Amino acid sequence: MTKPYYLMPDDENYISKTDLKKEQRELQVFATDLCKLSKSQRQKLTASEELQDAFKLADKIASKPDALRRHLQFMAKLLRDEALDTLKLEYQKLTSPGQENDALMHKLETTRTDLLENGDDAINSLLESAPTLERQKLRQLVRQAKKEVASEKPGKNYKELFQYIKNGLSS
Repeated sequence: MTKPYYLMPDDENYISKTDLKKEQRELQVFATDLCKLSKSQRQKLTASEELQDAFKLADKIASKPDALRRHLQFMAKLLRDEALDTLKLEYQKLTSPGQENDALMHKLETTRTDLLENGDDAINSLLESAPTLERQKLRQLVRQAKKEVASEKPGKNYKELFQYIKNGLSS
């Protein structure tokens, strides 16, 4: 009789029991987090039908703590067969939708700063990534925004440059 893979310390695929238990606990916590999502949010997940059914059962037994605990253990077992990276990414998008918007705004701010500091080089690289932008209009906005920044009064053109970049990159 051969021993299970986690009991053979000589094997390169060896996983200790401690690591297995830790992984199981993490999956249970993730299953609990998924159960806390609303029904409509859970339907947006790319989970298997079996896991979707498990969510429905978890809703039914939510008032029975022991049954729910055992069911979450079962759901953690189901999660092992799922595409965990995809599910975690989807969960993160559902729970913190503002992060994507913040990242986009940060990128746009960085691009505008780069345009003001590096001039034509930055304009050329931006036009390669966003060919819908017009070189002449971009140069004009950058020139006028530089004047506003130099006078320490960023105003209309500074904001207009931001909007122009935003529209050009989103199209």
